[in-house]
Amino acid sequence: MRGTASSHRRHRGTTLVEALVALLVLTFGIAAVARVHAQLRLHGDIGRQRAEAVRLAQEDIESMRAFAVAAASAGTFAWADIASAARTVDASAGLAVNTSYRVTRAIAADAAGSAIQASVTVVWSDRSGETQHVVLDSIVAGQDPTHAAAMSIPPVGRPVRGASGRSPRIPLASRQLGDGRSAYKPSSSAGIVMLFEDATGRVLGLCSGIAAAGAALAASDLTGCDARAGALLSGTVRFALGASPDPARARDVPLDLSIVVTLVGGGYPAAPACVTEARKVVRFVDAAGMHDLAVPLGALPADVGLADWTETGDRYVAYACVVYPRADGAWSGRAEVAAFGWTIGTGPGDRRVCRYAADRDGSGAVDANDEHPATYVDVRTPLTDQNYLVVSGDRTCPTASAEHIAGGPGDVFVDVSTVAHQP
Repeated sequence: MRGTASSHRRHRGTTLVEALVALLVLTFGIAAVARVHAQLRLHGDIGRQRAEAVRLAQEDIESMRAFAVAAASAGTFAWADIASAARTVDASAGLAVNTSYRVTRAIAADAAGSAIQASVTVVWSDRSGETQHVVLDSIVAGQDPTHAAAMSIPPVGRPVRGASGRSPRIPLASRQLGDGRSAYKPSSSAGIVMLFEDATGRVLGLCSGIAAAGAALAASDLTGCDARAGALLSGTVRFALGASPDPARARDVPLDLSIVVTLVGGGYPAAPACVTEARKVVRFVDAAGMHDLAVPLGALPADVGLADWTETGDRYVAYACVVYPRADGAWSGRAEVAAFGWTIGTGPGDRRVCRYAADRDGSGAVDANDEHPATYVDVRTPLTDQNYLVVSGDRTCPTASAEHIAGGPGDVFVDVSTVAHQP
């Protein structure tokens, strides 16, 4: 009996020790969990504070970049005014922060004096009292902000390069010769060819007596050329002779005419040379698909190697002039329609000449040369799309309907309204 009781006592003692060990292990576990939780809170807090510190540093750098002018100017924040500084950011400033940040800006000029090196340091104390910091470095160039703002201005006018990598001022129908030049035959019957510099659109010369077709021109065909440099002036003349002329749908049969350019403002090496051709637009289908092609008004399908085509009804006179500039590289003058077999006037039997003109630069007036003003002043670049509309003499020059006004319901890019030009 004593042996059995002793065995029970030993069993109860072992159970108590195990319970004490388990309790100790549990205590250590709870303490470890509490410590981990505290560390997680600390590091989470530091992460939020670091993000706020980075934001404050970026804000300070952006405030330096917000200068309005480069040189010092009274009442205006300038690049020259940027200097070293320090400030404190805390809850007293109305911010939802749980510590105090010290933002210090250090400025140093570069060797050339055209930029500054900015270093922004943000220092703060975390929850445990340890000091933390972030540093952002940047360079602020002393360039006039106007130059940077120009990048956000929508481009106007024409792109630098057009079809086939050439200047967009070169007519699309011109043939690339492969030597940096293109040849354009503005009339299938006149025998005149204009030579263009691909990169600039500048006229390099004028060739006459050329029998080869425009689409088949080669450098070997271009003989007897006048090598004087000039500038292109080109466009179309359309006709709308009905009672209610529509400048967007002017397709009446063209009348016989030429273009005359009268130069003013100095001496010129030669008179302008202009070529006109009445054309129509036809449509044909081949293995590559459907195509629209401008051909002479009296042309037949066989003349261009086709079996058949469909006429679209679009008819007009295309013109191209070479103007030889003054010694300063510019020309000034006025282009007008010269009538053959019809008269320009204001009577019911006459015809009035209008010009397609639009305020493209938003100045409030048609005054830039490429906007097609009444008179060109100091033209230094090729001018294309200088178009005219001929209406009955007793009609006023029409404006476009709402669907054909730029920015209107029709969402077109060009306002096709017209203004009086002759008489």
